[in-house]
Amino acid sequence: MAKAKTTKKASAKKAGKSESAAMRPVKETLTKSALINLIAQENDIPRKTAVGVYTTLENVFMGSVHPRGVGSFVLPGLLKVTLRKVPARKAGTLVRNPATGEMVKAAAKPASVRVRIRALSKLKNAATA
Repeated sequence: MAKAKTTKKASAKKAGKSESAAMRPVKETLTKSALINLIAQENDIPRKTAVGVYTTLENVFMGSVHPRGVGSFVLPGLLKVTLRKVPARKAGTLVRNPATGEMVKAAAKPASVRVRIRALSKLKNAATA
């Protein structure tokens, strides 16, 4: 039983290695145009089609984080974007001073939205490899 688990782990590591072998490091920062050209070249599609793919991905991303959207977006294996609504704070509310630990009165703040972007497994593995 223990041998079967070891074999699965070994085969999973080999599969991860083959993915990273196909991936090559990019030495320059890509502009939007350069990214579209790369997508077109790597997939043997016309540049116009690559522009459409990029625009669709951008629209889905922006629509997901829109105030009336779902509030999160996932590129499977790469990243997850989530939104958190932060309520307004009234003036005079007691908050903890992180430097001293004492409670002090805080200024008023309007309600806001915080954007959190989390790296997922494939992105973490690519950064450490």
